Amino acid sequence: MRSKPKATFERQSSNGHRRVLAILCASWFVFGFASPTGIQGTKSELGIAPGPNRWAVYVEQADICSHLKELRLPSAAIPGDDENLDLVLGGQRVNLRADREVSFTPQRVVEEAKKPRLVSVAYRKNLEPPVGEQALASRLLSSGTDASYFLRGFSKQADPEMVAGLSTFHSPADDRLAGVPAALADLVNNDGADILATAYAPKDEFHASSNAFVALLGPDEMAGRFVPPTVEGDHDWMKQPLPGSVFSTAEQKCLATAIYFEARGEEVRGQAAVAQVILNRVRNPAYPASVCDVVYQNDNWINKCQFSFACDGVPDVITDRRAYRLAKDVAMAVTGGKIFLPEVASSTHYNATYVSPRWARSMERMTQIGSHIFYRTFGGGWS
Repeated sequence: MRSKPKATFERQSSNGHRRVLAILCASWFVFGFASPTGIQGTKSELGIAPGPNRWAVYVEQADICSHLKELRLPSAAIPGDDENLDLVLGGQRVNLRADREVSFTPQRVVEEAKKPRLVSVAYRKNLEPPVGEQALASRLLSSGTDASYFLRGFSKQADPEMVAGLSTFHSPADDRLAGVPAALADLVNNDGADILATAYAPKDEFHASSNAFVALLGPDEMAGRFVPPTVEGDHDWMKQPLPGSVFSTAEQKCLATAIYFEARGEEVRGQAAVAQVILNRVRNPAYPASVCDVVYQNDNWINKCQFSFACDGVPDVITDRRAYRLAKDVAMAVTGGKIFLPEVASSTHYNATYVSPRWARSMERMTQIGSHIFYRTFGGGWS
């Protein structure tokens, strides 16, 4: 009678142990094996499943000298029949399709404490419609998305320190021919140009892009202005820059017209010499202070004005467009100081070689270029 209760007790004890073991196994299966917290990060997940096809995107150091990290997208095909993967960066889920189009879903699978440090890949069957590049860009740059992490290390603006470093190797001589037509290249003798001659303003990362006229509002009104080099015998008015109005369209047209009718048959040097004489008169206080007034001074005096074409009674019709374009280029180059002929210097007069005017005897002969002889006055104005 006593052995039966003992057997019953042993059988019940064995059943209890089996229940405990079953509960432990079920707990391990549910909370240990299947739990998403079983994988703590990329390193542990790679250790569990090191197959290369498990990861569609990974982060690696760019190089040993850089603090930046690069996002790598392997060329291997996306595994499985789903043909879609989700990339999670900084709390945002990005859907990757086989054709590399991406879209966002609002699901958040990364813990806040880990933030953008964790990169995880998960399969997903229910997809939102893919978006184009413009829509993706608008989402990345929207106020609700922290794009600083995605765009870290990339910049579209030039780094001021980098530009300063590169400018150390940049010489003003590199800008000598910036904006200069090929026909005038051999005559250019000034590395820089007047700041108001915007046609010769270099447009690259070594130069400021501010308006040229800003210099006129600064404390130094001479900053950036072209002043001709002077030698013994030149006059004080040569040390003054030209008025800013000479760079206007109307003034440049008057100068180009004078070059065309007075010297279009000359070589480029001869045309530049005529332009320099006209601009010297603009600087000289004894003459009008504008190009047009200098060119057409006394034009109502028949054959007695300053420049014969303006009062010879012949209509000023431009028939050679190519020669006129060259005259316009010469006008701007001399006005901007890209071309200054030292042999002409401060000359304010010239005459053709086939005439001998009386006024030439009271002036200092400077040089002859082509069919014109150039003179400088002794007193600085009218001699």
